[in-house]
Amino acid sequence: MKIYKLPKVIRALVFDIDLTLYDNRDYDEAQKDLLVHRLSEYLRRPFEEIAKEVAEIKDEFKRLNQGKELSLGNTFLQFGISIDESVNWRRELFKPEEFFEPDLNLIQTMEKLQKRYKLNAVTNNPTIIGRKTLQALGIEAYFPHVIGLDVSGESKPTMKPFFMLSEKLQISLNEMVSIGDRFAVDLELPLANGLGGILVEKISDVYDLPTILH
Repeated sequence: MKIYKLPKVIRALVFDIDLTLYDNRDYDEAQKDLLVHRLSEYLRRPFEEIAKEVAEIKDEFKRLNQGKELSLGNTFLQFGISIDESVNWRRELFKPEEFFEPDLNLIQTMEKLQKRYKLNAVTNNPTIIGRKTLQALGIEAYFPHVIGLDVSGESKPTMKPFFMLSEKLQISLNEMVSIGDRFAVDLELPLANGLGGILVEKISDVYDLPTILH
């Protein structure tokens, strides 16, 4: 865990979901493979060829942007796949309930956190996939607000879902903390716009948040 900044007053926490609220790398890789397979089918080109091209686009972006990562949704834009189409594919293909079961430690963590803070989630997946993931982990009830790719229309890194949450909750950005597993995707822009930021590297970091924040 790395704490970049904590506001003097914290009223809301904004969690990334994938690889932040779980450690299941198999599910994360399955999501990527399913999308690249669908892209290869759509373009009628071999999977291996498309996978190599996707990797090259992401690597080139990283090289030209100080190591920043290009999201898969933004990568697909370069193949002519809109955010809306990417959302449709994800809704159809992803089945988090097949990979997860309730995490008792995570449930207890969220029970403690929700007593002090408004809990929210922002994801580059469609809202329904984010909610299905939270439900499979046993924590959906703690997250009244989940903003997915279909709601914001923009793939992180972007401030749009954070602005939307700030307006919905009537809480200023400088009273919110963004929590995620990737600095460039989940934290860099929020930090630059007044939010606090916590980088988590494993699920046990999330379990420690009540102690850290209190």
